[in-house]
Amino acid sequence: RKKLERIALAIKSVDPDVIALQEVRGIHQATFLAKTLNLNYAYSSHGRRGFDWGLAVLSKFKISKVHSKVIYYGRDQRVGVLYTININGSHITFINIHYHLGNYEQQVKTTMRLLRDTEGPVVLMGDLNLTVRAYELKSIHEKMIDTCESVDTEGSRDAKKIGTVLRFSNYRIDYIFVDPNSFEVRDVGLIPEKHRSASDHIAYFTCVMLKN
Repeated sequence: RKKLERIALAIKSVDPDVIALQEVRGIHQATFLAKTLNLNYAYSSHGRRGFDWGLAVLSKFKISKVHSKVIYYGRDQRVGVLYTININGSHITFINIHYHLGNYEQQVKTTMRLLRDTEGPVVLMGDLNLTVRAYELKSIHEKMIDTCESVDTEGSRDAKKIGTVLRFSNYRIDYIFVDPNSFEVRDVGLIPEKHRSASDHIAYFTCVMLKN
């Protein structure tokens, strides 16, 4: 519980509208964070036998639809989850993913299928377990904007230099990608330094505006 309280404080420090969480150990963790922060939430299990863990989204806005799709089959099965969220009258799809270590090409192919099948504005968020120059990410980079690479601000330089894994500098494997036709990226960054030890990954955020 103490660790979850620290995570809640870390989230609160940047006051985000939508939060994608990975490695959530059961619906009770998602429920605790949502109640603590007074947010809407949705939790989806990866479906791994004997161990309940999965993905969650927290949102200031109503989550109107949730759909999960298996992106990796195996002992360590993984799902990608699509959430439709109504933000000030606009229906936006957020896709939350956490790649299994290995077999990346198949996971990227399935992710690309999810992106192609999604209509309207879309945001792809998650732990891809791949660094920014990984060749497997080429198709995602061609379709979506890596928010950290799209602006040159103090926050983006900080995120590139420090990375998103606590014990490894310059190791960025957590991403927020946005549809270039729908969003303008204003800024990005990492949560304040005093909150970075709340998890083994450093939370990354972006500020985007929906284009008219």
